Amino acid sequence: MFVLIFCFISLSRAAINYISNITKMKSLAHSFRDQPISQDPTKENYFMDSKENLDLIDAKVVRGISYRKEIVQNFPIHKDAKIYPMNNRRGKCVIFNNETFIEMEKRDGTKNDEEAIKHTFTNLGFEVIPHSDLDYVGIMEIAAKLSANNYEDYDCICIFILSHGTSGDYVYAKDYPYRVSDIWGRFTADNCPSLTGKPKLFFIQACKGKNPMQGIRVKSATDSVQKSYTIPTHADFLYGYSCVEGHYSFRGLEGSYYIQALCEVINEHWRNMDLLKMLTIISRKVAFEFEVSHNSSFLHETKQMPTFSSTLTRDLYFLPKNKS
Repeated sequence: MFVLIFCFISLSRAAINYISNITKMKSLAHSFRDQPISQDPTKENYFMDSKENLDLIDAKVVRGISYRKEIVQNFPIHKDAKIYPMNNRRGKCVIFNNETFIEMEKRDGTKNDEEAIKHTFTNLGFEVIPHSDLDYVGIMEIAAKLSANNYEDYDCICIFILSHGTSGDYVYAKDYPYRVSDIWGRFTADNCPSLTGKPKLFFIQACKGKNPMQGIRVKSATDSVQKSYTIPTHADFLYGYSCVEGHYSFRGLEGSYYIQALCEVINEHWRNMDLLKMLTIISRKVAFEFEVSHNSSFLHETKQMPTFSSTLTRDLYFLPKNKS
């Protein structure tokens, strides 16, 4: 009888501690968010089990942030200029790389993606700042500090998110989901005036659903109908996603196919090609050269299609810096 009572008390305490931790986590989560969301991202609603060696989902941005105050900021370039000026310090390249999670599968191979990004963007002149396996609060704190910086002496900013995710604009920290817009929303002109008129680049490696994308074999070149995508209302943003909405994004032990292709293409073409042209080559490379080899017939010989959304207002070249 004593043992049963002791076990009951222990279980009760554990339940109280669990509820307390969840309540505290929600409180911290909402304290970092600029806007309320329509649904609480609780573990019951969003944590998913994954039996395949795949990323889980993320989603395209669907919410905008309205401007409620007038921003007076010196514009760094004439309004009719066709190319972004890249005469200052290149910028920060921040990597949020989540490999391990409290309740989700490990993302094997993601360290190789991080190394590829570090090599490529260091070569472009960026100050690369990697962050590994941060929890929700840690990611929000870093994002808040980044947006509070003064970027007058920087050309641009670049942020990578490598993680699991779920539909509705969510990706995962180590312990808790967050919206992609919770990151990029901090860098709009009203929230980060010193980046006004400068490129703000976001690349997200994660799935956008659980549907496999089938390939269609063709005998010759053919026209295709291009799907239209929602365009953000904020200027000078670019979002690159590893796959289209509703579909898997694949990752192997060597890294993800999207990030590896992205770094390979940039390494080859950055000296003489603008970013949007390089992203088109990246999309073509992943779409045509990659095909899944998997034990499951459901996933075997399926494809992956990257996508990007841009409100860039000029061509973006990562030209070599003049050494004086």
